[in-house]
Amino acid sequence: MKRLLRGLSWKSVLSFFISLTLCGLLISAAIVNKINIERMQIEQLVLEISVRINEVISRLLYEVQTLSAIVVHENGSVENFEKIAPVIIAGDPTLLNVLVAPDGIVSKVYPLEGNESIIGWDYFSEGPGNKEAQTARDLGNLVLAGPFDRDGGGLALAGRMPVFIDTIDEKQKFWGLVSATLKFPEVLEDAEINVLKDHGFVYDLWRINPDTGEKQIIAENIGNINPDSNFIQRTIHILNADWHLNVWSVNKWYGRPENVILIAVGFLISFLVSFIMQNNFELRKMKTVFEKMAQVDQVTGIYNRRYMDERLKRLIISLSRSSGSLSLLMIDVDHFKNYNDTYGHSRGDSCLRAIADVLAKSLLRTDDFAARYGGEEFAVILPNTSVDGANKVANRLLENIRNRNILHESSPVADRVTVSIGAVNGTVQRTSTGDDFIEQADKAMYMSKQKGRNRYVYLDLF
Repeated sequence: MKRLLRGLSWKSVLSFFISLTLCGLLISAAIVNKINIERMQIEQLVLEISVRINEVISRLLYEVQTLSAIVVHENGSVENFEKIAPVIIAGDPTLLNVLVAPDGIVSKVYPLEGNESIIGWDYFSEGPGNKEAQTARDLGNLVLAGPFDRDGGGLALAGRMPVFIDTIDEKQKFWGLVSATLKFPEVLEDAEINVLKDHGFVYDLWRINPDTGEKQIIAENIGNINPDSNFIQRTIHILNADWHLNVWSVNKWYGRPENVILIAVGFLISFLVSFIMQNNFELRKMKTVFEKMAQVDQVTGIYNRRYMDERLKRLIISLSRSSGSLSLLMIDVDHFKNYNDTYGHSRGDSCLRAIADVLAKSLLRTDDFAARYGGEEFAVILPNTSVDGANKVANRLLENIRNRNILHESSPVADRVTVSIGAVNGTVQRTSTGDDFIEQADKAMYMSKQKGRNRYVYLDLF
């Protein structure tokens, strides 16, 4: 051994340590990239699950709007409640019950069996989920309550919807509440939150309980695991409520067999370089996917509102330097709620995709673009376009959507899907904002609805 050591030159020893150092750096970079890829996978899963949770709960709670509309239509009468409620609750097995509460006091509930204790409940008194009832009345909107304990054991979610009717003495007088209760945690099954467990991740879903001000765990699979502070968190906005989803990876880098093997074969520099390049390629690819996801509306495939706001802001800055003109069109699908009620939400999504396809194909210039503004509303941005150009595009959109010939039997406007368009044009000044154009176009769109829909109205930028 001494003879062998004496035969080594300082260059060979130095080369050994340099090679060892390089291998160590390459291995460290590979492990960090692997961790980053896994983190991006977690972020993608969290994003998908967050969207599904919001969609599932919101879709079920919107059933209560049907009941609200019927109460308004009947001018506050609930005599037909026993006929209407079974139809509403039959749509989904996770719907536990529906009820009506004139002046906030429950008078009728379906099914009555097992829910007798609810009759007479005052939603404006102290009780679990009652603060949300007050919020619903104050905001005038559908709100989410829960999860909270329910009679008979278990937990439940509920949608509280205020009802306002016109009386002789008062317009839009508060009549009371209608509500739908969802079985919990069964309502989360369609959201497939357990897919996180299948991927080897632990999670907890929680909220701040408005009754206690404390953290309330909604769902989790942590068990006896003590996760560290390195987690992915996403806030899920459901109507008025904020839920928070935290996800951890419990696999440590040093506990992974592939990392052990990687260290053992660290001298294979060419393999490590190839491994790093592949990881970097995957990172760039996933980054591209996420950037596209952040810009594109998942239902229609065209740009989303976030992208529209960012690009419109850049256009305003650019056009203001040369006092260029800008046209903006706001488009709303006429009586889309009727369409959803008649054909279902799946057909409704298909209708929105068809409308988005028409908008995109109707724009002839590369700088023009369409975006989904929200719900059944779309926007079309036309840089450097005159009033005449904006009018031509609006007419083209109306004609092309009619020619798409999408059946809409429940529309009072026509037997095919139509849209109402508001158009605005103006010279972009240094003080202009995107909100200026949007607000004026929205006002024009509202005017087109007042004039009978299936048309457009043009306004100058004020």
